[in-house]
Amino acid sequence: MTRSRLRWMVVATGVFLLAGLWLAPSLSPAVAIPVSLVWLALLGFLLYAAYIVLRSWLGPRMAAAIVVIAVLVPVAGTMIPAPPDLAMRLPCPRNWGWLATWMLRSSPIGTTFVRVDGTPVKICYGRPAARGRTMLGGSRVPFGQLWRTGANEPTTIVAPIGLVVAGVQIPAGRAALYTIPGPESWEIILNASTSQWGLETEYRDAIRSRELGRAIVPSEQSDSFVERLTFLPDSAGVVLAWERTRVRIPIEPVRR
Repeated sequence: MTRSRLRWMVVATGVFLLAGLWLAPSLSPAVAIPVSLVWLALLGFLLYAAYIVLRSWLGPRMAAAIVVIAVLVPVAGTMIPAPPDLAMRLPCPRNWGWLATWMLRSSPIGTTFVRVDGTPVKICYGRPAARGRTMLGGSRVPFGQLWRTGANEPTTIVAPIGLVVAGVQIPAGRAALYTIPGPESWEIILNASTSQWGLETEYRDAIRSRELGRAIVPSEQSDSFVERLTFLPDSAGVVLAWERTRVRIPIEPVRR
C-alpha cells in the first residue's frame, strides 16, 4: 500500500468515525449494534495505520507501545476511581467490563454540573430518548420498579464534598442514583457502588447491601415535553426532566 493511498484511507476512516459519533444518538438501539461493529472495525484499521506510520519512524516496539498507550489512557481515565477533586475534571466513568460500553450509544452520556453551596457537583447519566414511545409509566420504565435513572451505567453523582441528597447523606466521591418512579412520587435510592452496569437485573444483594439510604420525593407534570432525559440545575438541587414529568431532587452540603 502506497503512502498516498494510506493517507487517503486514514482521512476517510477518520471522517466515518466522527460521523458515527455524531449520528449515534439518532440511531435506534437495534441499528446501533451493527453500526457499532463497523465503527469498531474502522477504529481498528485507524490504529493499525497509526502503527504502520510510527513503525517507519520509531521502530516496531516503540510504535506498538504508543498505540497501546493511546488506547489504554482514555479507558483508564474513565475506569479507575480517582480522588473526588480529580474526578470532577475527568470524563464521566464508564464500565469497560461490559461489551455495550465499547459500542456507539443511542443514549449518549450527559453531564450536568450543579453548584451546592458554591461547590460544583457533577451528575453523569445516560440520556435515553422517547422516540414516540411512552417511557415513564410504560413498558420501558414501569411505575413501581427499580430504574437506573438513565441508560447504560447507573446515573452517578460525583462530588468533592459530602452531600445530603433528598435527605440521604452521601460521602465525598461517587454515588449511584437509582429510582423507583411512580405517578405522583418517586423513591430515590443512593448507593455507594458505582462500577456495575446499570441493568436493573444486576441490582443484586451485593450491590443492594451498599445502599446509603432511600427517600421519597414528589413528581410534577409539565405542559412542555422533553424528548431526551435531562438533569437540570435548580436553586435547591437538580430537576429530572423527561417527557412531561419533573422530579425535583434537593441537594445540600453536609452541615457540621
